[in-house]
Amino acid sequence: MAKKGKPKVEKDNAERWLLTYADLMNLLLIFFIILFAMSQVNETKMQQLAQSLSKAFGMDGGGQVLPNSGVNSGVINLGGGIKPTITPPPSGNGNLNGQGKSEEQQMEEVLGDIKQTIKENGLSDKINVSIQERGIKISITAQYLFASGSADLDPKVVNNILDIGKLLKLLPANMIRVEGHTDTDPIRTSLYPSNWELSSARATNVLRLLVEKCGVDPKMISAVGYGEYHPDYPNSNEVNKAKNRRVDIVILKQDFAVGEAGGGNK
Repeated sequence: MAKKGKPKVEKDNAERWLLTYADLMNLLLIFFIILFAMSQVNETKMQQLAQSLSKAFGMDGGGQVLPNSGVNSGVINLGGGIKPTITPPPSGNGNLNGQGKSEEQQMEEVLGDIKQTIKENGLSDKINVSIQERGIKISITAQYLFASGSADLDPKVVNNILDIGKLLKLLPANMIRVEGHTDTDPIRTSLYPSNWELSSARATNVLRLLVEKCGVDPKMISAVGYGEYHPDYPNSNEVNKAKNRRVDIVILKQDFAVGEAGGGNK
């Protein structure tokens, strides 16, 4: 008579998923520990590694292994460890030389320097300077710069204009616009058929002086002639007409430089 075997007891596998889940949690924990460890750079060890690489490649140090990849990226300098680098913004798009100062603060400082120069040269009655929403406006009476009906600069005033022009370069990233203005008295000559031509020629001659003698970047300056159509005062009497005959040098704030030569589009 054959012996009866023991009945098989089936194991309960209902809880086996807990083992898989626990293994997954352990792997995730290890993964995040590794990520955390990788984020903590040991600068001393990195410097030692860089020095070793420097010797291996026969370099004296300072050679860049990894290129700068953009703003706030890190580069490995052989012999110098990891050094943060910052890619400066392109010139002419807000790169002011103020070392952290706002555009308003820099313009206030330049405004003060220009006013001081005007005062020292005794030109307060001929040159008016103010700060406006669009920037710094330096307004020079035409009688001081030119003979009546002429766009040729008086040689006696050139040096004073150069003194002011040197201060314009303190804001190298700001566009400069030279604006010519006349009164409503008409002009009709072979050179200047109308006030448009006269005001444009006067503005252009001042621009050329600033570029050729002061070293103002020609890409950062433009000239425009407004004729009699942008007066500061009503052309109702000779005193007001004299004030309206002028050349304005305007240092534009960044937000007002759209469309200017070199200013780009925003």
